Amino acid sequence: MAKIIEINIPDEYKDKNRYEIYDHLEKVSEYAHHLKQLVQDLNAELKLGQTREKLLRADILKLKSMVGHKNIEINNLKLESEVEDVPHEDVTDKKRMPYLDASVKFHEVRGTLGKNPIQKK
Repeated sequence: MAKIIEINIPDEYKDKNRYEIYDHLEKVSEYAHHLKQLVQDLNAELKLGQTREKLLRADILKLKSMVGHKNIEINNLKLESEVEDVPHEDVTDKKRMPYLDASVKFHEVRGTLGKNPIQKK
C-alpha cells in the first residue's frame, strides 16, 4: 500500500525549478548543521567553565581550611605562651640585700667523691 504525501510549496518557490529549490535546501541544511555545531561548542565551553569553577571553589575551600588550621595553631601557641603575673609578697628584709655578704666565711672540706656524688631521689 502506497501512501501519498502532499507537500505545499511556499509561494516564493512556485516559479523556481527543482535545482534551485534543492540548492536552497542544501544551504539551509548546512546553515542548520553549522548552528548545531556552534551550540555544541558553546555547551562544551559552558561545561568546561563550570568544571573550572568547581575546581576553583575546591581550591578556595582548601585554602580556607588551611588558614583555619593555622589560626588554630596560632591560638594554641598564644594560649601556651601566656604569662600570668602571680601575686607575691616581698619577704626580704629591706635592710638586707638578697645576696650573701663578702664577710661570710666558708670552711673547706677535704675528701674524695664517690662514683655517684649526687643522690637522686
